[in-house]
Amino acid sequence: MIRTRNRATESEYPIFATSTCINWLPLLTPDDAKQILVDVIINIQKRKQFKIFAYVIMHNHFHIIYSSSNPAKDIGNIKSFSARQIIQYYQNIGAVDILRKMQNARPNYRIDRTYKFWQEGYHPKQIINMEIFQQKIDYIHLNPVRKDYVDLPERWKWSSANRDGLIEIDPVED
Repeated sequence: MIRTRNRATESEYPIFATSTCINWLPLLTPDDAKQILVDVIINIQKRKQFKIFAYVIMHNHFHIIYSSSNPAKDIGNIKSFSARQIIQYYQNIGAVDILRKMQNARPNYRIDRTYKFWQEGYHPKQIINMEIFQQKIDYIHLNPVRKDYVDLPERWKWSSANRDGLIEIDPVED
């Protein structure tokens, strides 16, 4: 197996990825912002060979276990499309302080945009066996419990642990 620090290179293995809001700002705190991210993920899931095995959306980041024929591009699309829509949401509600923080976080060399929403990268880790797969799922699902958002993983609406399922979860193939 070929592994690199910054990207997953073998698409036959699921990938555990994390994307974080710029400066760990809680930009996903409003349910409307989380729903935008959910809708973008569902849209990409429907259009591509993009399988989702587990996820959680927190106030300042999200984790996802997925497989894809082009993992970096698909996560890039999720981040790009969701950033634009969530920034538009904050503009629509007049969240000046939040917009200013995102504007101040934008690197000076990025003259093509006004705001920065996501930190660079997505920290992919390939999952090469079922033991690691289950460890990552447990880690994802317990994230809201560790942060005291809920007392049980299945009570966090924005997680695959919740059986009501905002995002369809694909079955695991051995």
